This record gives sequence, structure tokens and C-alpha cells, in this order.
Amino acid sequence: MRQHVGQLIAAIDRQDADGIRAAYAPDARLVAMTPNTFQLHEGVDAVAAKLAEWFTTWEEDPAYSFLSTIENGKRVVVEFERTSTYEGAPWVTRQAHVLTLGPEGIEDHRVYCCGPREGQPELGAAYAETKR
Repeated sequence: MRQHVGQLIAAIDRQDADGIRAAYAPDARLVAMTPNTFQLHEGVDAVAAKLAEWFTTWEEDPAYSFLSTIENGKRVVVEFERTSTYEGAPWVTRQAHVLTLGPEGIEDHRVYCCGPREGQPELGAAYAETKR
């Protein structure tokens, strides 16, 4: 796995806003599609602030229940399912991240998110079933 991608995955896992920021190039761009929004953030500060808001502020005890990466040249796809607790209930989010890498870090980041919601992990089991 590429250095900046690994750095981002680990920083999200640690809920580390500074670590998230460090994975990005200065002119980074984030395009995010969530259930209710389409968002565009440009520049490392704006990208890092949005990702820190999503991954460091509201969850309790977050953990990856499924994590997969696919590399193709300068592009890496990170797919994950993440579990956490929110207001005492189990929550889950499923996302695909398409990252374009450059020498200074992640240059372009597209997020496809089905949104956090109450629930249990299912993605890893679903993929295991299809591999039989």
C-alpha cells in the first residue's frame, strides 16, 4: 500500500486530525457524495477539516470491520466498513474512497458514502459469501 494511503487509513483509525491532514498534497481536492449532499472542498486545509469533522468528532470506539484496497497506477480505491457507537447504539458506515496520488500526497479524493446509521457490520461477510 502506498505511504500516503496507509497514513490516511491509520489516521482515520486513530481519530487523528493532524495525521489526516499530513496525507494530502497542498492543492488537494475532495469531492464527496453522501446520501443527502454533494460537496466540494479544495486545498489541504479544507479537505482535512471536512475529513476530521467526519472521522474524529462524533464516533465512540470506531473500528474497521472490513477494509480493502485496490491499486492501479496513481489511483487507489479504499473500501471500508466502519463500526462505532453513537449515543449508546451500534452504528456502521460503508464507504468507497477513490484516491489519486502525487509526490506530495493525495491530490484528489472522491468519497462515495452510504451514510452512517444504526446497524451491524455486514460487508465483510457479504464478500466472504461471494468468494465461496
